Amino acid sequence: MAGVAVGKQKTHSITGKIGQRFRQVRERANQSRLRSVREQIVFLYFLILFIAVSVYLDRDSALPYRGESTSMQSGWVMADGEIQDIGKLPAGTLDLRRDLSGISLNGRSLCLRSIDTVFDVFAGDTRIYSYHPPIPKRLGASYGMYVHTIPIPEGTTTLELHLEPVFPEVPAALSDVVIEDGGAYMGRLFRRNLWALGFSMIILLVGIFFLIIGLFGKILMNTAGLDFVSFGILCILTGFAGFNDTVLLQVLTGHPSLIRVITYICLMFMPYPAMSFFAGATGQGRSVLVPVSLILGLANFAVQVLLTHTGISDYYYMVYISHGLIILTFAGIGYLLHRAIRRHTLQRELMQVLAVGLSACTVGAVVDIVRYYILQSHGSAGFTRVTVLIFTLIMGMYLFREQTRALRRKHEENATFIREITTAFARVIDMKDRNTNGHSFRVARYTAMLAEELGCDPETVDRYYRIALLHDVGKIGIPKAVLKKPGRLTEEEYRIIQSHTTKGYDLLKDISIMPELATGALYHHERPDGLGYPQHLKGNEIPRVAQIIAVADCFDSMYSDRPYRARMNYEKAVSIIREGAGTQLTADVVDAFLRLAEKGKFRAPDDHGGGTTENIDNIPAGHS
Repeated sequence: MAGVAVGKQKTHSITGKIGQRFRQVRERANQSRLRSVREQIVFLYFLILFIAVSVYLDRDSALPYRGESTSMQSGWVMADGEIQDIGKLPAGTLDLRRDLSGISLNGRSLCLRSIDTVFDVFAGDTRIYSYHPPIPKRLGASYGMYVHTIPIPEGTTTLELHLEPVFPEVPAALSDVVIEDGGAYMGRLFRRNLWALGFSMIILLVGIFFLIIGLFGKILMNTAGLDFVSFGILCILTGFAGFNDTVLLQVLTGHPSLIRVITYICLMFMPYPAMSFFAGATGQGRSVLVPVSLILGLANFAVQVLLTHTGISDYYYMVYISHGLIILTFAGIGYLLHRAIRRHTLQRELMQVLAVGLSACTVGAVVDIVRYYILQSHGSAGFTRVTVLIFTLIMGMYLFREQTRALRRKHEENATFIREITTAFARVIDMKDRNTNGHSFRVARYTAMLAEELGCDPETVDRYYRIALLHDVGKIGIPKAVLKKPGRLTEEEYRIIQSHTTKGYDLLKDISIMPELATGALYHHERPDGLGYPQHLKGNEIPRVAQIIAVADCFDSMYSDRPYRARMNYEKAVSIIREGAGTQLTADVVDAFLRLAEKGKFRAPDDHGGGTTENIDNIPAGHS
């Protein structure tokens, strides 16, 4: 039996040292990660600082393109001799002529953007360029917008354009017409469109982000109470629709007609996710407006695809249907929001976010629709992109604050749970051993006092208090005959009492909400000189909280009344603690104890100088 006990003790010792080693490695890894994060932040700071300073110092040294660029917007002559500005052409097919006398053509091209206009370019009597793109029937007649750089032969004196608008009732649309180096023109055009591309990409990526959260982040969705799937789809549709304005995407793909049709399709499907999101956000997900918006969107899509494919009409002519449904959707959303506000079913901050977001998006969409019909902006969605991005930023800030509040609430709930469970367990411990009634609470109080004296922050002080409350929880598994024995313990009984440390650890180790609870139970009888139990840890191998609990526990074991003896004299108990520094107890914790003891912080209110001055044998260790 003795050999088995020794074997178990060695096993516990080896296991404890491995666990201690693992904790030290994990702590060093955490410190290394924190140091790495700090180093990377410093690195990033200096990188940004260098870039900012460089841009500022070199602000006047940029080398702009100095090639010659000749505007060709005006001076075009129609067949009847009338001079026209190419940006103000009448409707229908046109032939235009432009004199190039006095214009240098050395390596330069005719550069322009065309919108829904097929055309041919002639240098004198020679056709040098023809743009009549084949468009699949399903995509309609419109090819959208495209960019052209047309090399002009040396010696050309006149240019002629034969223009045919795709839709005869509207004028041919050419813009940014210049004679310039083709590469320089494309670079300038792309730079000018980078903002549109950037906005569209950002909104698209934000949409994908929210869609992923909606599909896989059920906890966040439940916490925020928002339909991230619908919001993500709405952002994705807005981002795709914005690509029609970029020019860059049309040139890169070589399919401007497809980009234009994607825009039309996105407009058709926008109302449903918008309605679904706002209905869910206002707590009216079952509103009849949600399925109605879905049915109308699908019907709009089916009708437009069918009429375009059969040639009866075209997406271009039917876009007003999508515009009308978008405006109706905003009206329906406004109604839902008004009803939610009137019924007080919305949190104030969420109400403000939704109201601002709805107002911004409505204004942006209406402005773009007005531009389309009055200013012939040909589907530009610039204002819509900006307002949707504003709404997204506002929503992101709201979600961040909401998630922060949720985490704070969860932390408070966990703290409350820990307080309740530790207090309940402490009462059970004291009920188990009436001889030491109140011991757990006193040790916890002393531990908190010592932690505070040692400079621990309030959160750590409270955590140590909770750990100390349960330092003796393993005594629940100790037989009453041993636990309540009034006299000296036998060696076997002493080993049984010692097992309360491992029993307490086994009881608490699986409480994941606060795994440190098990630390105090397992290690509070370890000693700096390695003569403690159960794992014979030395010095700093002993967790800090256990070092503090050991002092508090030792003092209360001596300085408390028991049925079989009176409490020890205060000065006597303090002197024993002093003598144990560095061997039985951790030296700096003892120093903190002595500072508080000199101030009388540990003296009982009813202590007027009495108490026994006799030494206590192994009873404190057994009944502490």
